[in-house]
Amino acid sequence: MNLLLKSATLIAFLATSSVHASDRSEVTYYFDSELAADPAAVPMSAGSESTGKGTVTVKNDGTVTMDIMWVIRGEDGPINEDNAVIGMHIHTGDEYTNGPIVFGFCGQAPLSSFGGTCQQGWSSDSAQIATKYAGKICDMNVKDCYNYGQTSAKEAAQLLIDGREDMYVNIHTTKSLAANGKAGALGLIRGQLRLKEESSPADSDGDDWSHMTSTSREMKSSLRGGSV
Repeated sequence: MNLLLKSATLIAFLATSSVHASDRSEVTYYFDSELAADPAAVPMSAGSESTGKGTVTVKNDGTVTMDIMWVIRGEDGPINEDNAVIGMHIHTGDEYTNGPIVFGFCGQAPLSSFGGTCQQGWSSDSAQIATKYAGKICDMNVKDCYNYGQTSAKEAAQLLIDGREDMYVNIHTTKSLAANGKAGALGLIRGQLRLKEESSPADSDGDDWSHMTSTSREMKSSLRGGSV
């Protein structure tokens, strides 16, 4: 009788563990990033008044999307044909480090395009509100890609979710690329990714983007108030 009871308990435990593992694989994670100059890593960005704010949505299957706004101010702008937004990426590294690209969202020459040309905003104030981008793993066999492009999107997403790698969002412009010179594509403004929340399908009733809608409203409010 005891043997039967133990067997039943074990079966129940394994079944429960399997359900939890399945639920865990469907969890959606939300990371926030406050973008600004980071002179410790990018000395040429000292004095920049440009800022941005983003929310990165990450799933265990490697799906990564970013909802982002930015304002290019002062001598960093304006954004135009001669000074374009030429790249938006997630890199590995802390606030003192310039690391390789993990995911790219958009770009143009001389940087990689990834998902296509970045939105250039409005020339009147060099601003862009809450544009949603899909991330593409940096899979080129070059040193500028994390692990020389040998890490899959799923593996890279898990590194961020587990906190095994520090990562940051970076915005590059034509001017910032020229200003950094031989140092390379260090970017204009950047911000570390911080875990904001996680949500299972049961929590969100299947609507993962409900969180993003809220974030987009906050972005728009911040931009209008000029406090971003």
